[in-house]
Amino acid sequence: MRYLIMCRSLTYAQKAARLLERNGINVGIRRAPQELSGAGCSYSVSVRANKAIKAVEILRRENLLQGRIFEISTDGSVKEVIM
Repeated sequence: MRYLIMCRSLTYAQKAARLLERNGINVGIRRAPQELSGAGCSYSVSVRANKAIKAVEILRRENLLQGRIFEISTDGSVKEVIM
């Protein structure tokens, strides 16, 4: 299972990814799926489930948590979560 942390732009996704990597959390940057991004294009930072809470705490502390958070199950289903 993975979590997608939505970012409003590629620049913010890159900033978030660098911050998380410096804190020992491996991430991936990817375009947000169309059904999750709403209007326009946005990007997301993908983290493993066991690092999601720590990642959200770090991003919140540094004011880089900007968007919604989604849980992607192993079967591909998606649901929004509050952390």
